[in-house]
Amino acid sequence: MLEDLRRKEVDRAMKKGIGQNLLLCWLITVLGIVVNIFHTLADRIVMSLGRPATQAGILISVYAIGSLCSVLLSSSLADRIGKRRVIAAALSVMAVGFLIVPASSVFVPVLIGMFLFGFGFAPSEAMGSALLGDENPEKAAAWMNISQAGFGIGAILGPLIAIAWISAGNAWRGPFLLASLLSVSLLLMIILTGRGRMAPAVSSARQSMNMFELLKDKRFVFLVAMMFLYIGYESVAPAYVKQYFVDVGQGESLASLMISLFWGSMIVGRLLGSLLVGRELKSIRVYTAFALLGILLLILGKTPLLRILAVGLFGFGCGPVWPMLVTLAARLFPLRSGAAVGMMMLASMAGFTVFPFLIGNLPANPTVTFICCGVLTALLILVSGFAGRGDAKEKASA
Repeated sequence: MLEDLRRKEVDRAMKKGIGQNLLLCWLITVLGIVVNIFHTLADRIVMSLGRPATQAGILISVYAIGSLCSVLLSSSLADRIGKRRVIAAALSVMAVGFLIVPASSVFVPVLIGMFLFGFGFAPSEAMGSALLGDENPEKAAAWMNISQAGFGIGAILGPLIAIAWISAGNAWRGPFLLASLLSVSLLLMIILTGRGRMAPAVSSARQSMNMFELLKDKRFVFLVAMMFLYIGYESVAPAYVKQYFVDVGQGESLASLMISLFWGSMIVGRLLGSLLVGRELKSIRVYTAFALLGILLLILGKTPLLRILAVGLFGFGCGPVWPMLVTLAARLFPLRSGAAVGMMMLASMAGFTVFPFLIGNLPANPTVTFICCGVLTALLILVSGFAGRGDAKEKASA
């Protein structure tokens, strides 16, 4: 009798755990949808306010500033007050931002809405990922890859939703209201399923709020450097793949399809990466080698079929690198996983800020851009060797 009760209790706990994991994966998927709705409609927003489409970059910059500020404020705080509370607060802020943007007809309130969107977005993704790691310490990489595969699906669905809405003759505001509803629904689900889970796993009044202290660990520095390099080539890939195909005369339709192929290949890479639990660092090297092969084939390939294959290899090689790096960072600091993942988000945003201009806009030549991407992938493999040595020394000393 007692054994049956224990078995039922374990089954209930397992079902509840899987439910929470799926909820967090859905959170990351929704974030992929809403951020890509924004990127698709950014030019229409500024044009509706009587400004040129080129000023869409201002909205992106304000969104990025909001993300940066919130990561700095929330990452270490989440380790004190609980990641669920930070996610709930971030979703609330994001929902308000999504309401302000379509309700505004002048530029300044739209900028405020974009800032709030960014302010809520970054902690939602960072702490959602960190929480998945906390709740699945032995399968963190698996669930991290699954959740980021969801983000990739969202990256495909977001533009489709926005374009379908606009093509039906509707104003751009509708998808932002949908984004707000999605944010509120997620907020309610996080709160309603958070009974007994809203408190931090470990609370310490003496725990430092300085997330940069983690950089004292050399292994962590290597992981941060790898994230920075990875974002360098991943951030430019979709847009410049399209430009490259247009430049070599493949046509606008095929060039646009290459963006979907890139994201689709990333999703496949992440789903396969979810099976490689415990082999993250070696897997990063292998996947990055696939990306490097794809880049070389893209530059040197002379036929459409080879170039299409190159895009597939490039996307596949990018696939699980981000979630695996985040997993490794959180594993280094189990009691400060919020701060660790926050630092990785900062490295991501730094790469996203620097490299599109440095290797994209500055050379203004897709071939040169992809040569730079190849250099970054080679550097990442090199740095991963130093990170591996740090792991080996740690195991030997233990």
